Amino acid sequence: MTEENRERNAGVKQEHHGQIRTDSTRFNDQGLTKRNEEFMYQLNKILDQRDYTGEQRNVKVDDTLNKLKEGQKTGQTAKQLFGTPTAHADELINGPAKNTNGDGAEPAGFWPTAADSALSILAIFTAMYGILGFFSKQPAQQSGQMGIVGILIVSIVFGLGWSWLTPMLNPTDRRKRLPLWRILLAMAGLLVLILVLFMGVSLLPAVVNPILPAWLYILLALAAFGADLWLRRRFNIIGGMFANPNNARNRQNQRK
Repeated sequence: MTEENRERNAGVKQEHHGQIRTDSTRFNDQGLTKRNEEFMYQLNKILDQRDYTGEQRNVKVDDTLNKLKEGQKTGQTAKQLFGTPTAHADELINGPAKNTNGDGAEPAGFWPTAADSALSILAIFTAMYGILGFFSKQPAQQSGQMGIVGILIVSIVFGLGWSWLTPMLNPTDRRKRLPLWRILLAMAGLLVLILVLFMGVSLLPAVVNPILPAWLYILLALAAFGADLWLRRRFNIIGGMFANPNNARNRQNQRK
């Protein structure tokens, strides 16, 4: 390599690094928080390292900047909106990743998730009251057992409520993640609704809301548990009320 080429390459390298240093101060006067400024700096640095240039990059970076500004108004951080700078750089370059549950299948959907949660609650309550019926020496009414109609109502409402809440806890699109206070408010609302239902069904007369024998509660618990297992396999439900909401994401990362 001639001395002239070395000088030319050195000049290119200095210009490239100068661009990165310029990017680090480009966002200082954009009204971003320090963490969001750092996110934009790291994002641009990664895009430089991957030689992603051109007008398309400028449009996408400006779009990211505008979304960060909007997110700040509701307390959303760059990590909540886009994940890590590396992950968002991949998305800008290659497009959004296909939304799957980690096994290549689409998410189960509202109704399968609601049925899964309802069957889980039904299995828990019927098993609990069945065991309580076997070991309690008091009459069923005095031992505080709930009738089968009350159990069904609570299970169905809880299943619907949990399926409505699931996208808030683990959104498939990070850009649609809600602020923490709204998630907590939704969870508190569901809890209050369930407590009101508990009190309401306890007022139902025994002729409408009969308490079943303990052995029948146990059979119903086994049936609900078996139906739930079949449902989860049939619709490939990975998460659920008692599963870690990050299981699907972790399993997908392990496959990469």
